[in-house]
Amino acid sequence: MSFRLKPRDDKFFKYFNDLANAICEASLILKSFLESHCDPAINLDKINEVEERGDFILSEVMKRINSSFITPFDREDILMLARELNNVVDHVQGTMEKIVIYKVGEPGEGYVFKMVQVLEEASHEIKNAVGKLPNVRNKSSEIIDSCDKIRSFEHEGDYLYRASIALLFENTQDVIDIIKWKEIYEHLETTLDHCENVSNILKGVAIKYV
Repeated sequence: MSFRLKPRDDKFFKYFNDLANAICEASLILKSFLESHCDPAINLDKINEVEERGDFILSEVMKRINSSFITPFDREDILMLARELNNVVDHVQGTMEKIVIYKVGEPGEGYVFKMVQVLEEASHEIKNAVGKLPNVRNKSSEIIDSCDKIRSFEHEGDYLYRASIALLFENTQDVIDIIKWKEIYEHLETTLDHCENVSNILKGVAIKYV
């Protein structure tokens, strides 16, 4: 008969869920702002609060990982996943910050909003996959399916990024506006890259612990 000297520390699953929720919340704030353009200062304060919460959760993960006797999976995987989840939160906040600080309007065919819609879909799929981690052995195929969907969202974001840059240079005369929007598009594209990084880590965990 086998037994554990100490119980497995499942607090990490709550941290992952909290970070996934922060990604969804930050994405929703950004999307809502782009829909309404209401009070940029208030919306930036909201998303800053979410970003600070993400940083705090990551710091808690780093503290706990050093004190936990038994972790649900490898410490390296736990730390990589927490950091990459928080990177998504940081980059959503950074996108919002750039849009507000640069005081830009919406150019062309609304590619920023389309990219944010894709980001929101990826965020919910991240939340879906993370929520299955406590049952990774039984839910591995479902986690992998979510990871594949996140990857497809990142590919869609790449297409929208290329289309947005082409349209930007074609239709925008002001060089300063081109510089501002190019940086915003690049930041959004990088945010989706971090979503794909999350999916790669989750997929690795799902395969390793099946």
